[in-house]
Amino acid sequence: MKKLFCLLLSLAMLLSSAALAEDVPVDENAALTREELQIYLDALAETARQEGAEANADEGAAIGVFLPTVAFSGGTLTISDEAFTDTTAVVGAALKEETEDLRGLYIGAALDEVLRAYPNDNPSLAGSYYDAALYHRGEKPEVTVGYLTRVGQQAIFVRYEVYSWQPDGVAVSSITYFLENGYVSQIHIALNDQLLDENVAQSDIQDVADMQEISEYTPYPVSMDDGESLAPFDREDLTITQFGQKVADFLDLTAEDLNAALGSAPVDEWTEDSDGSLLRTLQWEGISVLLRYNAQRQFTAVVSVTINDVNLEGPRGVRVGDSLDSVIYRFRHAEILYADDTVLLYGDGQTVPYGALVYTPENAEVTYAVSVGEGRTVVWHMTFVIGELQSMTLMLR
Repeated sequence: MKKLFCLLLSLAMLLSSAALAEDVPVDENAALTREELQIYLDALAETARQEGAEANADEGAAIGVFLPTVAFSGGTLTISDEAFTDTTAVVGAALKEETEDLRGLYIGAALDEVLRAYPNDNPSLAGSYYDAALYHRGEKPEVTVGYLTRVGQQAIFVRYEVYSWQPDGVAVSSITYFLENGYVSQIHIALNDQLLDENVAQSDIQDVADMQEISEYTPYPVSMDDGESLAPFDREDLTITQFGQKVADFLDLTAEDLNAALGSAPVDEWTEDSDGSLLRTLQWEGISVLLRYNAQRQFTAVVSVTINDVNLEGPRGVRVGDSLDSVIYRFRHAEILYADDTVLLYGDGQTVPYGALVYTPENAEVTYAVSVGEGRTVVWHMTFVIGELQSMTLMLR
């Protein structure tokens, strides 16, 4: 059902914006050029003129743009003149949902679609926890680069920039795809005629070149269409991280590890269990840990970890605020049809290993289980509210 909806939406977008895209030279293997952006903006401007659109200075100020804007059926143009005439220069655009851009992309397109529409020398997206270079092409008088900004697994935006040398400096053009949970939420185009000093431009270009040399972080693979190719929840996934740095392995977790990584716990309480062992509860803002000790207060095992902090990541970079789909698509799953209250992602939902989804119209719960040897099982339970992860708990049984 979901695939059919996406297909129909794509077809509708294609038909509604074909007239805008047909005059733009598209070569998905080529780097972006200033000319390509200019031709596309000219096509948008012509459509706006045919619709009789007019400049609106007040609207530009309301959205933080200090140049007049022009609203029309395809989105909003930024112009360099007070009036919108046949000779007015268009220096930017923000597209509406139904409008295809110069490479056939649209609001709602997946990150993978964006990356396939341009050259990509870094298919694994290796880089730092916060960014990754995609490509670097050309040399003076025109250099183009592409890079991605992220926070761990979550991509924030993809930007492609063109640096064009002019007699008095360097002009920078760009297209930016803003993302939410792996899908394009906004598309902005800019032709910046405020020239950069050549040294500044060279420094910006070098920043992307330097980014290409970094490979300290690689996001986990994600697949909506081929979930069987992904690995199930596994022993190797039991790592808790903060800003990309390992805090501890769940099975080896100790109070000392946590205090070293998070600071001294504001709450540190001991209680006696029914079998005579001792349970120690450690709590920080956004995380609660339960540890088991023997009667002599010697540590024996972790019992559970509950995370509500957006800065702490559980298995495969999952963190509070992630969408339901973005989590499921990091692990093995069969085709997901939202027709029943319970969906088996893999396994039978009872015998380890398994993954299961239980949902209602507003809430959902996802549970994964894996054997970790010696008759022990780790269960990972997540609670989602209106499609976003609110809390997750790892439990040793």
